Amino acid sequence: MLVRYLNLIFVIAVVIGAAVVFDMKMAAERSAERVAELKRQIVEERDAIRVLRAEWSILNQPDRLQGLVERYGEYLQLQPLDPKQIVKIEDLPVKPVMLEPIGEADPLGGFAASLEPLTTGSTGPAAAAIQ
Repeated sequence: MLVRYLNLIFVIAVVIGAAVVFDMKMAAERSAERVAELKRQIVEERDAIRVLRAEWSILNQPDRLQGLVERYGEYLQLQPLDPKQIVKIEDLPVKPVMLEPIGEADPLGGFAASLEPLTTGSTGPAAAAIQ
């Protein structure tokens, strides 16, 4: 009688073990499929990056840019770069901090008021930063 119960317990243990092994196998297959999908996405992203880099190099060709400047120069009102405009960050003037009483602060922090058109004779904070 005891032998029959032991055999029944062992059969149940084998069935449970087989089910657990089958579940592990299915989980491993799902993980392998996920890894394969991620590898495929990585390859697609690398291909897209290569295409974008090629397009960027075509768009930045000096001859093409020169043609666009000649074509739209009057509309854009572009001017040649003055070498005096290229400065180090240390050469820029320090912007003073203006403290205002609480409740009277400008939501834009006075930014809009300091903007003015940059023409040849401009003066002010924006023009001073460029000169």
